[in-house]
Amino acid sequence: MTQHCLRGLSVLLVEDDSTARKSLALALEPKVSRIFLADNGDSGFTLYLSVKPDIIITDIRMPRMDGLAMVRAIRDQGGDPFIIIASGADEKQSFLEAIELGVNLFITKPYNAEDILTGLGRASSEIAKRRHDTYRRALSDGLLAHVPNCHLLSDGAAILYFNDPQSILHTPGQEGQELGPYLREHFTFPVRQGKEQSSLQQNMDSWLSQHSGSEFILAGKGESKNGHPVRYLLRLDRVRIHGQERHLLTFTDISLIESERERFYQLAGRDYLTGVGNRQAFETELAREIERTKRYGSDLSLVMLDIDDFKSVNDTFGHQTGDAVLVALARCMAAEVRVTDIICRFGGEEFMVIMPQTDLTGALSCAGKLGQSIAGHDFGIGRRITVSLGVAQYQPGESSQTLVRRIDTALYEAKGTGKNRVVTALDAPFSCADKD
Repeated sequence: MTQHCLRGLSVLLVEDDSTARKSLALALEPKVSRIFLADNGDSGFTLYLSVKPDIIITDIRMPRMDGLAMVRAIRDQGGDPFIIIASGADEKQSFLEAIELGVNLFITKPYNAEDILTGLGRASSEIAKRRHDTYRRALSDGLLAHVPNCHLLSDGAAILYFNDPQSILHTPGQEGQELGPYLREHFTFPVRQGKEQSSLQQNMDSWLSQHSGSEFILAGKGESKNGHPVRYLLRLDRVRIHGQERHLLTFTDISLIESERERFYQLAGRDYLTGVGNRQAFETELAREIERTKRYGSDLSLVMLDIDDFKSVNDTFGHQTGDAVLVALARCMAAEVRVTDIICRFGGEEFMVIMPQTDLTGALSCAGKLGQSIAGHDFGIGRRITVSLGVAQYQPGESSQTLVRRIDTALYEAKGTGKNRVVTALDAPFSCADKD
């Protein structure tokens, strides 16, 4: 060990023999940064609290407080200096107690300069490693305190580490908490672009291992930010820590990105939730079909439907379940209409079907089938979903606004006369259940 390395160390020497204390101090003084002297454990402990040395060299047998009692008092205070115990040949019975107290090195008395320097060399190496580790931990903690992500470390069963400095997650995880229940309670796969909502898997360890290196979009259950649902990007990785495989889960808040993506999706004419056409697409397609009808004299009809008592679905099961119902309903509609028909989400729980080359009779038949199919579909919420429908055929010379107003009036009448039925602008209402 070089003298340069020793010069960065401070040493507390606790020795009741004044001759040994002075001679050892003279030997060490040129080699270390500072040396402090005490003649018993009590004064040594007081001096330690004052100067916090890097190294303590202490005798065992001393008046007032022996060396081991002093070490115990230091450890009780949370102190962790490098401790060298000097003992006589007849004091081996104290070794076990010293080991339990975390003593780092033993040397024999009388003091030998070579043994002392060897001990200081070991102390210097360990202290340098401690300082480096402390620096790295401080650097790591400092970096982690400013990252915009949340990191969660797990063995697949429990949360081993949780760091969320920016509090991006609504409910923080607790170290030792079961991972699967925590994730399933607070997150789900979102309903988006016509995909059905689904829960996270039960066998979490297997799922994490299978999808290492993958990314998923999660929805925070019951969370919203600035009126938009909260969305997270979840990145799954395998990491090796202290020779053991661990799962690293990284959460990034992408709510703003997802809301922007939804806006661009709407600009493209698609409803972001269900994947069918949106209101803008409906107006564009209806205007195009009216022009085609005017040009060729063909028929054109509309079917408009509204989910009965949909508010109670949201109130009872939550908006995410309500979204899942809307997605399933759009799929159910797509299975009943022709490929030439155009389904659009008109707003909220209202949908339009534009039916080119279809007269009123054909539209009524389609509406009846839609009502029956939806009423018989299992939406997975333990209750039946029904719809009210309005039907209208385009009349030569009328505007698109007039056509929509007529069908909206028919739908309003269907809801006001019992729901779960079809009404046209001209005919009396009839129940969906009565149609074949």
